[in-house]
Amino acid sequence: MGVSFREPSVVRVTQVGLLIASLGAAMVIFGILGIIGLFLAVGGTAMAARGGFGQGWYWAVAGGALVAVLSRFIAESAETLGGWLAVCGSLAILFGTSLGYPARNEPEN
Repeated sequence: MGVSFREPSVVRVTQVGLLIASLGAAMVIFGILGIIGLFLAVGGTAMAARGGFGQGWYWAVAGGALVAVLSRFIAESAETLGGWLAVCGSLAILFGTSLGYPARNEPEN
């Protein structure tokens, strides 16, 4: 029984997606073009889905992106709560990215 490895193209797309999601999360945290940061976070999360779907770290990234988007709607009525939710969602994206950033030739679990 051999160890299977991921395809290099899937690893590369996952890496790029996670970097884009992290850039969007950082933009949300620091308040730099917040709505564009949300789009980057969601787009990067979608790009990383193929390589990360079903793994624990990916659920942190996807949940963080969802919370960040929902915080935008909550901020319409309660700015403080929406801001804190955006920061918490962005931190979840960064945490999930740091746990799940794939290395080349990493064995599949």
